[in-house]
Amino acid sequence: MNRVIAKLKKADYRAEFFRVLCDWHRSWIHVVYTAWYRWKCCLMGVDIGKDVSFNGKIYISRFKHSIIKLGNNCTFNSHNLFNTRGIGPCIIRTYTDYARIEIGDNSGFSGVTISARCLIKIGRDVMVGAGTTIADNDDHPERLGTTEAQVIIGNNVFIGMRCMIMKGVTIGDNAVIGAGSIVTKDIPANCIAAGVPCKVIRYNDKI
Repeated sequence: MNRVIAKLKKADYRAEFFRVLCDWHRSWIHVVYTAWYRWKCCLMGVDIGKDVSFNGKIYISRFKHSIIKLGNNCTFNSHNLFNTRGIGPCIIRTYTDYARIEIGDNSGFSGVTISARCLIKIGRDVMVGAGTTIADNDDHPERLGTTEAQVIIGNNVFIGMRCMIMKGVTIGDNAVIGAGSIVTKDIPANCIAAGVPCKVIRYNDKI
């Protein structure tokens, strides 16, 4: 028994060493990627606020004459040291001259895709879970014959992982969207909604 306890103690010491190493790696990723992508955003004409963090690789591109605006204190996570849900890189892109992506202050995203051909407006204090897609258009509109429609997400909204926010949708303030939902219609404020398609489960004025 004493031998087993001794082995466990040694293993705990090693685990603690690797935890500290992991924390150092995490800090390094935060500092290096944040500095690199803030510089890149400035060169590309992205309107970037104060204290915006990029934790891992992000693909961001701005079509000529379009607008991408990132509010103060926003966080974009693209590395498993910052989110353990198997996330990929964040993608933020405009595809037309007149497209706009606007993100409010204090919002956080993990492995999100934001794809705009007209307008995607996200409020302040919004949290978006790993692998969620937000798009104001259908892919390949020239083949499908479809048009884009703006997406508006209010303040203090929580969107769970692996959701799809489809074109033409408005999500009201303080709404909670359950993981894996496909939002095809407007979601009112102060409610919890989930499902495929996403529907209101209940209202909660205290959210």
